[in-house]
Amino acid sequence: MDLIIVQLLTLLGLLVTCLTFSLIPLALAWRASRPSSINNRLGSRFLGKVNSFVGGVFFATCFLHLLPEVRKDLGNNLRGYGIVTAYPVAELVTCVGFFIVHLVESLTHLCESKVDYGAVNPSAQGTGPSDSSVEVIRDDRDVGRNVHTFLLLIALSVHGTFEGVALGVQSSQSSLLSLFFVVVVHKSILALSLGMNVATGDLSLPYKVITCVVFSLAGPVGQGIGLLVTNADGGGLVTGILQGVAAGTLLHVTFMEVLSKDMKTSDMLSTLSAVIGFALIAGLTLLD
Repeated sequence: MDLIIVQLLTLLGLLVTCLTFSLIPLALAWRASRPSSINNRLGSRFLGKVNSFVGGVFFATCFLHLLPEVRKDLGNNLRGYGIVTAYPVAELVTCVGFFIVHLVESLTHLCESKVDYGAVNPSAQGTGPSDSSVEVIRDDRDVGRNVHTFLLLIALSVHGTFEGVALGVQSSQSSLLSLFFVVVVHKSILALSLGMNVATGDLSLPYKVITCVVFSLAGPVGQGIGLLVTNADGGGLVTGILQGVAAGTLLHVTFMEVLSKDMKTSDMLSTLSAVIGFALIAGLTLLD
């Protein structure tokens, strides 16, 4: 099967999967008398172990597959321009991708903290907690929750776009399908998390659905961007740089969002799940 067809099929699969998993909490909340009870139904502890497994898979994918490929492609492209250097260009580009995502996330958290402070701190509103201001404070808290959901959507969409780019710049079917598997599992967990956050919020149902749709479109849009750039560049220097940035994005997801949160010192099951995920990709890489 042609690579472009596989790219389009994985793009469609990513869209459908993210949309389905993000809408599941909305459906449960719509049928439940207490929407907050959906957290127990979704088995958060089980999802944590799955996320640790995905973290291990990402760990191996970054260091055993993506980074060596970026190093090889950038080296070949630079030699094509007559540039031969011992400087670790691939590692530099990967670190730049890491810091780009971390900067976006830091700015998002900064905005979120300011909104939360203004919503829950009466002094920030210039008034004390008198009876006449109780309703205003409650409304501010509702606004704070809605803004929190909006900022969460921005952060997840940025991550999803870069993860989609990582898919779009893959040059072989085997690498595309193996990366698609781990990305779609990881984004399914994120979709459930966003869906739970939106379902328990105060937005109207149409806006909740729109939020889920926007998040679901981020990955396919990123994959389309990566695919277009790769086809236009013909696998040249721009594609190599984009691959490095995408590898840095996955590094950020691995260490800052998955392993640092799910692999607790006392939680041996999460650690074992991550080791199994790493060993799986390491074994498959050995067979290639």
